[in-house]
Amino acid sequence: KITTIVQPYLHEPEVGAKFAKVQEMMDVLYQCEDVRDHINELGEVCTRASGFMGTGYMAGDKVENLDEHGKLLGETYDKLLAKHPDFKPKIEQADGLLDL
Repeated sequence: KITTIVQPYLHEPEVGAKFAKVQEMMDVLYQCEDVRDHINELGEVCTRASGFMGTGYMAGDKVENLDEHGKLLGETYDKLLAKHPDFKPKIEQADGLLDL
């Protein structure tokens, strides 16, 4: 909705710059959300692999390539920080545990 509202004012330098910043912020937010969702999904799958309350009953499949996932997540985190340095505090807040 904000995109349609701001259209008549985009020619103004201040509004155009601020709107570009808002768009970048939302892009970063969604990328951080994707990384966090992936981490949460990995955690769920690993938890289910031990079965019902860790008894092994109805155990799910184990994640065999956790190292690969960790490496990919770390690379994604580094790329986010490199591409959007102005949003470093929020990236670290959302996906900061990758910086271990």
